[in-house]
Amino acid sequence: MYRTIAATVLAVLAAVATADAAARTRFWNLTDNTVNGLWLAPAGTTEWGANQALNDNDKTVDHDERLKIVGIKSGTYDAKLTDVKGRSCIAKGVKVTEGEVFSIEEKELKGCRK
Repeated sequence: MYRTIAATVLAVLAAVATADAAARTRFWNLTDNTVNGLWLAPAGTTEWGANQALNDNDKTVDHDERLKIVGIKSGTYDAKLTDVKGRSCIAKGVKVTEGEVFSIEEKELKGCRK
């Protein structure tokens, strides 16, 4: 009986730790401009998720600001960004680890167009 209770408690603690880690996942904007759109798709696909920029109070991510990321598991993603200057760009092969910060720098952006 005690083993069952202990196993249940450990399972609950592991689930809470995983949820807590996911809640701490952040994007660090190291591009030159304020980002107003950030979508992630599994690398090599165009299955874009929700606009993560909407998670910010003002719906934008300034240069050097960090943004809470929601609903994304650890993995490699392609990122589509739009910025306040009207550019739309892609960054390929972005590594995301739940509970950690990932960044995108200006030099990683490809195919930018207005």
